[in-house]
Amino acid sequence: MTVKSIPEGQHSVTPYLGIEGASEAIEFYKKAFGAVEMFRLPTPDGKVGHAELKIGDSSIMLADPCDQGPLRSSQSQTSGASVALHLYVNDVDAQFAQALKAGGKEISPVKDQFYGDRTGTLKDPFGNVWFLATHKEDLSVEQINQRAAEMFGNAKKG
Repeated sequence: MTVKSIPEGQHSVTPYLGIEGASEAIEFYKKAFGAVEMFRLPTPDGKVGHAELKIGDSSIMLADPCDQGPLRSSQSQTSGASVALHLYVNDVDAQFAQALKAGGKEISPVKDQFYGDRTGTLKDPFGNVWFLATHKEDLSVEQINQRAAEMFGNAKKG
């Protein structure tokens, strides 16, 4: 039997987050996004050395940062985020509300976008930015560019 270079159920790109308090982050992602914990490797001191979660049909990996590894916690940054995650869901309004109830903080409210998605942006309690979206319209690149030109053109006039 041939081993696949990309494991079954994984995609080519998987976000890997360094989060101080990874155990708490896992619980937040379960409550906010319905994440399923696939695997957790604890360190001798009880922190998360490595964990894999499934959200919808996609995976994320995370761990508590340590001095031996390259990951640094997004909470230690003074501004911005080291990683942002884009999550498509069936009902962005309901999922966004669930994430806020679980402890997320709204950055941008849910609204229809010119590119055919309905989106909202939030920051989780661990400093990571999430773009939640539901795809509403199939648009061509030309249609998206036209809408963008109209939107940004109107913004300059107003």
